[in-house]
Amino acid sequence: MTVPRALLVLLMLVAVGIAIVVVRQKSAQAANRIQELHQQNITLEQKLWAKQLDLARLREPQAIRRRAAELGFDVFPPGRTSADGL
Repeated sequence: MTVPRALLVLLMLVAVGIAIVVVRQKSAQAANRIQELHQQNITLEQKLWAKQLDLARLREPQAIRRRAAELGFDVFPPGRTSADGL
């Protein structure tokens, strides 16, 4: 094998080695980003569940009556428009 050929082979091996290192670095960065996004997804799901629970509590009939009373609204059963019919 001639010297120029040996240098070419050596240069190609170095280039392949550098390419492998770069690909592994990018792969590690992608894995870290996936992990961050997964954690963010879990956090957002927990916030969503908490908000859904708050909404369910606010939709309870007792909560609606209590809030209406706090705001000074008169609350009557369905079909009645005043306290006169009671």
